[in-house]
Amino acid sequence: MQYLDIHTHILPGVDDGAKDMETAITLLEMLKEQGVTEVIVTPHFYPDTDSAEEFAEFTGKAYNDLKNEIAHKDLPRIFLGCELRYFSGMGKSHAIKQFVISGTNYLLLELPYGAPVTKTVLQDIIDISERQGLVPILAHIERYAKVSGFKKLLKLISDGYAISHINAGAVVTKETARLCEKLIKKGYVSYMASDTHSPEHRPPQIKQALDVITDRLGRSAANRLIIKSNRLLEEIEGADE
Repeated sequence: MQYLDIHTHILPGVDDGAKDMETAITLLEMLKEQGVTEVIVTPHFYPDTDSAEEFAEFTGKAYNDLKNEIAHKDLPRIFLGCELRYFSGMGKSHAIKQFVISGTNYLLLELPYGAPVTKTVLQDIIDISERQGLVPILAHIERYAKVSGFKKLLKLISDGYAISHINAGAVVTKETARLCEKLIKKGYVSYMASDTHSPEHRPPQIKQALDVITDRLGRSAANRLIIKSNRLLEEIEGADE
């Protein structure tokens, strides 16, 4: 099986994910055991507090250091991305293009946890798609299920203005499993990602989640997620050529 994990925090020492190179390697080993063959590293960027120039510098260095460290190891390949936190007006900001996934037009977008999905948020997502020509991937969509405006967010996905991913950990957690199944069945989910941070806190659970989906929704549902991850990988590889 080939599988691209689109959301991870394994760059050593750059955010609340892997604290050092040893932890980063451990996480890649765990991901390999889960059947993951490629990984997008997506460090957090917070527009309110982070400098884009400094972010590009230190994440670029950490990425190159990790890439060099694993060059001769049998571990998943890595590609550079970012988890960009939403800010008001981002739909009209051309600066967000610097945060796309590895030369593609895909942008991993994190909405504020617990905050309502307002008309401004919805319009910004539409503008990211229509004005910027980017494809917003709404990170861990299951987290927003209880906030005001969630149904309107799902409608944006149905209307083709955005796509989304769920966290593997949410699939295997009793409290959120049913919600994830419902989102998958109704076609709101394009990808499943580990969003892994450390071996102890949010460890990779891709294989377990795919097994749960297969058991509850059938092999075809799991295969659709695998196929979509591989299609994104093809676009990344095409952008690198």
